[in-house]
Amino acid sequence: MNKYFLSILLLCCNAVADPFFGTTNTTENAQLTEVENDIAKNNENLTACKPSTNLFSINLPTEFEKLKLVGLIKIDNSFRALFIDEKDQLFDFRENELVNNHQIEIKTITLKSITYIDWKLTQHCNMPYEVTLKL
Repeated sequence: MNKYFLSILLLCCNAVADPFFGTTNTTENAQLTEVENDIAKNNENLTACKPSTNLFSINLPTEFEKLKLVGLIKIDNSFRALFIDEKDQLFDFRENELVNNHQIEIKTITLKSITYIDWKLTQHCNMPYEVTLKL
């Protein structure tokens, strides 16, 4: 009899009902919806592929598309590309540099052209979107 009483007592203790079962907290649902919307908005600015991590990274105060190529020079076996913006500010870029805020990687520079990878327009990591500017 004691065995039956103890087993019934143990089973009753584990079968406690939740008085709030079936009700949802609307503030938690609203917060989850806001977080999902933020993730979707931030996803638009992300690139499909990440550029190399061993690149020298720089930040530009202007948009890269508004820069105009004005010259390509060679100094001590290293090539540099000279760009100018609408405020007549001069910018120089070297090979293997990454423009952080525009996700542009300078790939190669010769005395006749510059080739860069636009990671924002790249859809497949194996075939990056390359742009060649000639002087």
